[in-house]
Amino acid sequence: MQVGLNPSGLPLSTPLNSGGVKSTAAVKQPPALRDRFSENRFPESPLISTRPLRYNVQLNQQLTSVQQADNYLSQVENQLLQLRYAVNHGSLRGDTTHEAARSLSTLLSNRSAISAGTVNRHLAVDPEQTAQVNFTLPAAQRLLQSDESETLIFSLAGTRREMVAVALEASATPRQHVMRLNQGLGCFGIHAAVDKQQALVFSVDEKVWPQVSSQLSVRGEGKRFSANEFTALLARPEPAVTDTLSQLAQQPTLMREYQGEVQHALEQLTQQRGQLYNHQDNVRRRINEMATQYQPTQALEHARALRAHLQHSQQDYAATARALGAQANLQQGTVSNLLR
Repeated sequence: MQVGLNPSGLPLSTPLNSGGVKSTAAVKQPPALRDRFSENRFPESPLISTRPLRYNVQLNQQLTSVQQADNYLSQVENQLLQLRYAVNHGSLRGDTTHEAARSLSTLLSNRSAISAGTVNRHLAVDPEQTAQVNFTLPAAQRLLQSDESETLIFSLAGTRREMVAVALEASATPRQHVMRLNQGLGCFGIHAAVDKQQALVFSVDEKVWPQVSSQLSVRGEGKRFSANEFTALLARPEPAVTDTLSQLAQQPTLMREYQGEVQHALEQLTQQRGQLYNHQDNVRRRINEMATQYQPTQALEHARALRAHLQHSQQDYAATARALGAQANLQQGTVSNLLR
């Protein structure tokens, strides 16, 4: 909302797209127009891109993430269904099969770019964070050994070589070892945890995964790892549904042998799109809470009162600006309760 000062002190007019109406009478709207704006629907992509300041930053990011994820999952679902239908009802050498397989392969290989990092390798979506890769290290169990203390130097090569030291103490519990590892490997964006089988597992942002998978190494003091040279830690990603689908896209002849895996992938896509639909409902409710409930005459009265208040002094203007900025990030009910 933009508020302009009127130095002449004349009554403000109600702004319209086609001009100004100087009468203070209520502006009547046709029933169809009132019905159109009675509910704030989930905004489309063009609305977000052309009017980015309509919502706060966090909500705007969620809107974009949900739309990108849903669009990507919809494309994968359609291409997978087309490929399955072509294999089950047509020739494996037909153009339809090869076209569907090529399109599916392109979607899977460019998943991170097309979905803007919102969909992970399991075709799962979390609008609140970027996609993660879960992986294991062949030598990970050595890190949990508690018989001797040792200082490990982890190295992550790339455009510039990064190193971090982790001191593992003797007689420490696996949980304490994990805490020490997270304190050090956290600098690389790597998070360690112990699963139900008491095995050490790791996760990292998918953007960093290519570097971690090939450039991570460690040097010790000759106890857990060699002290003479760095030992490469060959990270292995956990099996994911996208791996199976990529194989089927490359070899459609295997489709009939992997009917169970294909059905599981379709169920996963349906489940994730259902969760995104529920998330859209939550966003709609937040948008409706942000909607102004004033009638045209009430809005004009509040605008006049605000003008009179802003004209009082610059100090009052600064305080009001801060108050309006704070209210923009609060629910309408919260602000109403504070003002009562």
